[in-house]
Amino acid sequence: MDLQDIGAAIRIAFIYFTIVYLTGLGGLFSERSGIVNIGLEGLMVVGTVSGAAGVALFAGPASDGLELGPGGVVLGLLIGALCGALFASVHAVATINFRVDHIVSGVVINLVAVGLARFLSYVFFEQATQSDPGGPHLSRFDIPLLSDIPGGLGVAFQNLSPVVIFAALLVFPVTYVLYRTRWGLRLRSAGENPEATRSLGVAVAPLRWQGVLLSGALAGLAGGFLSVEVVGNWREGQTLGLGFISLAALILSNWDPRRLMVVAFLFGFALAIPLRLDDAPVISALPDQFINMIPYVVTIVAIAGFVGRVRPPAAAGRAYEGAGGG
Repeated sequence: MDLQDIGAAIRIAFIYFTIVYLTGLGGLFSERSGIVNIGLEGLMVVGTVSGAAGVALFAGPASDGLELGPGGVVLGLLIGALCGALFASVHAVATINFRVDHIVSGVVINLVAVGLARFLSYVFFEQATQSDPGGPHLSRFDIPLLSDIPGGLGVAFQNLSPVVIFAALLVFPVTYVLYRTRWGLRLRSAGENPEATRSLGVAVAPLRWQGVLLSGALAGLAGGFLSVEVVGNWREGQTLGLGFISLAALILSNWDPRRLMVVAFLFGFALAIPLRLDDAPVISALPDQFINMIPYVVTIVAIAGFVGRVRPPAAAGRAYEGAGGG
């Protein structure tokens, strides 16, 4: 193992960071509004298949007459985000309008997503478990100066997708909106004390709807990024529990977008270890099965060690009697 291997591992970590951070931000908006969303995995699944379908439709071969180049890839990613938001509306209706238990609804979302993805695969790709490989993607680029770091570490900042930079920069507007705007204050108050929010004449239900829809859009975008930009096609089961890892990262970050950014990268690096650093002396001595378990063991240990020190929004997961009507 040398510095170039470490740089390559960091570059892969950036990819996983993007997926975990975008999905975790989605969960943050939902749970800050008071709606627990353990259905992030299912929302990602829908984003993977719909994003790949969007790219196949709008950025496919010129013979299809629909080729839009990079714009078609962007449109495909947006379709993944839109479909994620539409699917999240099921969770919103169940938890906000009908006051179904949030955990039960999230479990249903995860289960239904698997069957829905297979159905959509039949519709768009005429096969059950994957789309055609080798789809187009956005142009890669190197980060100036950082990509020139000597010793091999500069590899970490080369050949990156623009979506990685978008996810990293998203922390600034999200932090500003949550803590510096009236809408952000109202969203957080809906998750902390919906009765007080209602007493000030602010409708709770629309705020919670917006939080859940944002969670679906961001998780769907992360799923689309995975299938379109990372893998290059849709494959059944390709999320590999990343939605649950994102949920764990959200909890460890104490529902803060800045801390979530750090935790998401740490989880991203743990996910990259089996792919790039498996020849390190300590890691190579372990059986392959143990190496592949690393990111999930890290998740369990982190949750077990820190979950008692975090404080979720006070009203998260609690049905609000006035939510159905406003």
